[in-house]
Amino acid sequence: MIKEERFHDLCGEVSTCIACERMCDSSKVLGPSSGKVTSDLMFIGEAPGRLGADNTTIPFHGDKSGHNFEELLEFASLSRSQIFVTNAVLCNPRNSQGNNATPNKQEIENCSEYLKRQIDLINPKIVVTLGATALKALSLIEPHKLTLKKSVRTQKNWYGRILIPIYHPGQRAMLHRSFANQRSDYKFVFDAMRSLGMKRVKVYGEVSFKIADLLEYIFWKHQNISYFGLHKLVYLVEYEIYKKYGVLYTGAYFIRQKDGPYCTNLHIQKIKNTFKNLKTSTNKGKLYVENRDANNLFSETPKLAKSPEKIDREASLIIDKLLESSDKDLKKKAYLSKPMRTILRKEQRENINSYNAPILFDIQEADSQLNNGIS
Repeated sequence: MIKEERFHDLCGEVSTCIACERMCDSSKVLGPSSGKVTSDLMFIGEAPGRLGADNTTIPFHGDKSGHNFEELLEFASLSRSQIFVTNAVLCNPRNSQGNNATPNKQEIENCSEYLKRQIDLINPKIVVTLGATALKALSLIEPHKLTLKKSVRTQKNWYGRILIPIYHPGQRAMLHRSFANQRSDYKFVFDAMRSLGMKRVKVYGEVSFKIADLLEYIFWKHQNISYFGLHKLVYLVEYEIYKKYGVLYTGAYFIRQKDGPYCTNLHIQKIKNTFKNLKTSTNKGKLYVENRDANNLFSETPKLAKSPEKIDREASLIIDKLLESSDKDLKKKAYLSKPMRTILRKEQRENINSYNAPILFDIQEADSQLNNGIS
């Protein structure tokens, strides 16, 4: 049985698990949005967050810990599309007040077999633990005496691979490990990856800066854009650039959701944090991002509008061409792109949905998945 089919079966088992009483009603966060099952780099956190993965079903996405994690990845030029992300415990544990709680010893033990099967299946060269709970959970798979305080940002041999313990990206952990120090930790992971000859995603420019540059240009040109349309527009820029130049322009992580491509880098709170003067509004159930005064929002002409780089000019031309398109037209164009058509044909042929599956811009890889019938 091929790796992707085995992963699909494992996710099915997890979805019916009721081993932990206080987590039976929580989302089981393991699925396509976890990342590449052929990845050489695996991150393991503690548990899905109440305001994050328990809602989005995307590991480390949607809450402050998720925002920090994605920002740290971007800083270190690590692309979420090339890694696998999971947790020591796959459901959200809560206390009697309904807030996030640390999983107890029994809950970690209950999930340890699932964690072992993920590691065996993905077979990464490097495992990165995020926090003390994840590091301790690994000792149930193969014993070790490592502690986070003494072993942070070091490489250790464990279970036939390299283990790198670092701190959790949550706000509480920042009291013990500053954001600046955590940035260095992720750079260390990147350097370890490069030293093993592991391939990195081919991205033009710095990931975080390119997303910000795109948004800055879009908000400068458009006073009122729907959040739905924004995701489709950024996806189409990424797709058209990849199709023409063979590189990922932003390196953003796109997944297939019910209404088409969703960009994890465009979580609404992250946008608000980046552009302080932007406003949001809702009209007929649809969320809009508003820029009522471009002069007030931008002190100077956006970088994309004055960049001498050919590929940047191409990105701005794509945006200019698409900005006046309706949401319906943007959705249609996104669905007609080859990566989305590959997913849709697979869904139709196998009578399944692929919600939260990564959208692959590598056309050869996408075609391979289609031809091999990967679930």
